[in-house]
Amino acid sequence: MSISVPIHSLEELKSWKIASSHAKLEFREKCFAACESGGIFQDCLIKNVPKTLVCHDMKGGYLDDSLIDGCSNWEAYNFIQWSIIDIFVYFSHHFITIPPPCWIDAAHVHGVPILGTIITEWDEGAATCKQIFSSKDSVDDFVSSITQITLHHNFDGWLINIENPLEEVSIDNVIYFLRRLKQELVFAGNCGKIIWYDSVTKEGKLDWQNELNENNKDFFDACDGIFLNYVWKPENLKSSSLMAGDRIFDVFVGIDVFGRNCFGGGGFNTNAALSVVRQERLSAAIFAPGWVYECHPVEEFEKLSFKFWSLLFPYLNVHGPTSLPIRTSFCPGYGKSKYFGGQMVEGKPWHNISKQQLQPCLAAVRGLFDFETERLGIFKCGSEISIFGKQNLCLTDAFNGGGCLNIESPCAAIFPLFFCNIPVKKLVTIAIVFKGDNKEELSVNLKFTHFRTSHTTNVSCPLTSQMKQFPTTLNGGGCHCSFTISSVNIDCRCDEVVGNLFRSMPNSSSWETRLFKISVSDQTEDCIFLRSIALESQGGTECKIGYLCCF
Repeated sequence: MSISVPIHSLEELKSWKIASSHAKLEFREKCFAACESGGIFQDCLIKNVPKTLVCHDMKGGYLDDSLIDGCSNWEAYNFIQWSIIDIFVYFSHHFITIPPPCWIDAAHVHGVPILGTIITEWDEGAATCKQIFSSKDSVDDFVSSITQITLHHNFDGWLINIENPLEEVSIDNVIYFLRRLKQELVFAGNCGKIIWYDSVTKEGKLDWQNELNENNKDFFDACDGIFLNYVWKPENLKSSSLMAGDRIFDVFVGIDVFGRNCFGGGGFNTNAALSVVRQERLSAAIFAPGWVYECHPVEEFEKLSFKFWSLLFPYLNVHGPTSLPIRTSFCPGYGKSKYFGGQMVEGKPWHNISKQQLQPCLAAVRGLFDFETERLGIFKCGSEISIFGKQNLCLTDAFNGGGCLNIESPCAAIFPLFFCNIPVKKLVTIAIVFKGDNKEELSVNLKFTHFRTSHTTNVSCPLTSQMKQFPTTLNGGGCHCSFTISSVNIDCRCDEVVGNLFRSMPNSSSWETRLFKISVSDQTEDCIFLRSIALESQGGTECKIGYLCCF
């Protein structure tokens, strides 16, 4: 049984070695292929909006998630809220916390950087720091080992949490360490994101400041951001905002969901703290949202998780895919059974979020079902329909994996799936696998924007069983672009993207497949961008979506 483990001491770190090429390949094969390159961090690291960091701390870490091959506990903790967070930190109180592969894979599928944690505490931590920061040579040795670990496990940086006093003479070497670690990671092609936790001052005292000030700004200046302690007051946020200047979005204000001495008291009142943080246009670090799982009955987790994130949603950013292909079976990385090509292949429960597929951008809030439509009209993907339909996970059926997306509404509704900003060429293909009632009322809608003029057009692909071809155009502002939509059969180009998944469907399967080719005609290259993908129903519907691919 392969398991993921932390490193507990400098002695363990010194004995850590990169696995042989064969062993490393085997290690990565066990961890589901996460993503392809192509600027996946583009949207979630933009500089002009406050960001949201989630720090995952649950019962000491390395629970069911440490099992690289997964486990049989389908009710183990899971996370599908990737599209509304910007950075994920895997946290524990071990010296060097390496994120388990399943978290790395799931984060990267959704374009979210994931960080490990380096933490020192108490007298043992002080002794460890004395060794690491005794000289620049010892720092260089430490950085070299940490860099190798980061690259080997393919994650994106570190939260540095020193919670013990430091010798004042070592502070210069601590700052050297922050700069050097980032430099080495970036030089090696890594994201190299380094965030400092607000605990030690520039004099080496263990003294949480709860704000950015002269006592901790030297550390802030040496890395990508600071994670402020949780015991702040609104006036601390105002001071931090002024001190940060044009780096205001690199200040992550700590919010403890367990509510320990935290503004608002945490829990389902976490949004009270987040609203105050956003008033000062600061970023937020949400610590231990697993509280929802830890402190409530497991059978209520899905319902209460929806409640928790719905309360935070008005203060969060939504990001989505930044390149093609987009492909997903909506599998959450667990299930009561396993399916392939619409057929059950294994009837046993399982859990392995390495197998998690791309989740809809609004999965955390059930597709905005029951939200105020007017206030959130920006998410309507250009549709004139005023109602958001309900989106939720179905575990009793699937096309590929352990579950699929269920959509339902008693009336005409819009179901936003993905928000994106992807330049498209001459041809876009959409493939969808579905089953359900009133499918003739259902269509796949793609919203396109002309880069130079910002004019938009919606291309609708009805899920009718009849073969059709019809044109639409994007006009205005001196641009003219035409789209021709054709409903076609599975072809070799589709096979290249999805493999034999479609062709494995037996004739008796109740799943249906539709393919649409959208030909784009424009005289200028890279001027047309795909901005969103949604489903739209002209009447009441209940339908399962087993697979979606855009390429």
